[in-house]
Amino acid sequence: MFKVNNTESGVKAFLGGFKAEDIAAKVQECRDGQCSCACDPQMMAKIENIEVEAEENGASITITGDVKAEELEPMMKGCLL
Repeated sequence: MFKVNNTESGVKAFLGGFKAEDIAAKVQECRDGQCSCACDPQMMAKIENIEVEAEENGASITITGDVKAEELEPMMKGCLL
């Protein structure tokens, strides 16, 4: 399950069946510009903070910044799934 929603301060996503540490490692690669996926540097520049938390059945990602779920969902699917 992959679900992305807009919040007041950015975007919140839930990735069912994934480990938080695996997702956090991929997120860090994108932050460092070392990702093997199609990360958009302009989109990454709009992001102020990314938090990854373990959930009962997967991991959640809270992204703070000037971003919308519609913009991030395709990038997240390509990079994280």
